[in-house]
This record gives sequence, structure tokens and C-alpha cells, in this order.
Amino acid sequence: MRLAQVLDVVEALLNASGHPEIEAVERYGADTAPGGPSPAGIRVRYVDGALAYLWGAIWPGETDLPVPERLPPPAGRRPDRLAILTVHLLDAHRPAAFHGWQLVALANLGPPGDRGKAPRGVRIVGADGTSLLLRTTAAGGPDRAATEDPWPDWRVSAD
Repeated sequence: MRLAQVLDVVEALLNASGHPEIEAVERYGADTAPGGPSPAGIRVRYVDGALAYLWGAIWPGETDLPVPERLPPPAGRRPDRLAILTVHLLDAHRPAAFHGWQLVALANLGPPGDRGKAPRGVRIVGADGTSLLLRTTAAGGPDRAATEDPWPDWRVSAD
């Protein structure tokens, strides 16, 4: 399975999610495989102006993580929030193109005190057995991110 195919599936899930904080989902980058000079990925624009990215990466030192039931608050945890939301969507919709997926921490990434323990990626295994890492990053917006989840009752729909 190629990176573009993985991004197609994840982009469609994010667009269809109906999450109230997501304003837009769009693609960027030109690479056809992880690890190149123009990483291909998905940019998520939030209603507060912040951005989060999910992109094909090569990163040594993954640790599998359990998937929390709830999303963390946006402030300081936007990359974690996107990784967890992505896994929640995959769990609910179980796309046939994927054999499996896993929330992962990546070595030396995360907030102080949580480096290498915070959910900063999703390992995807395609139906053909190929495996790709989608890493999450984020950029703050003009408005201050909420320190508590503004939509605590929102849940992923399997429809």
C-alpha cells in the first residue's frame, strides 16, 4: 500500500467525521513515500485557527500505546489529539484497505516529562501487509487553545 492510498483513506475519515472543531482537511506535500524532502500528509485546520498535520514519516523508536477513550484537551496536546482521533475513526469504520493500526509514541517526541510516551503517530498496516507510519505535529493558531475539551460529549459515529 502506498502513502497516497493511506492518506486518501484517513483524509476521507477526517472529512466525514463531523467533529465540530475541524474547519478544513486538506492534502499537502509531493513525496510518494515517507522520508523524502517534501513530506506528503494531511493538514487539519481547526476553528480556533490552529493546524495539525498527519504525514508519512520514518522515525526510529516506536512504542505501542493503548488508545484513550477521550481526546486530550487541545492546549499543548494538539498532535496527540489528532493521532487519537484518527485511531478512534479507524476503530469505528475499520476500512477494508487496512489490516490494522496502532497508536504509537515516538522516541524523543512529546511534551516535557512525556517525551517518548505521548501519542505522536499512527502505525498503519495495509491489507497487503505493508506498514507506514503517520506522524503528527501541530502549529498554534491566533486564538489560545482550550485547556479543557470544548466538545467532551462528541463521539465518533460509525455511520
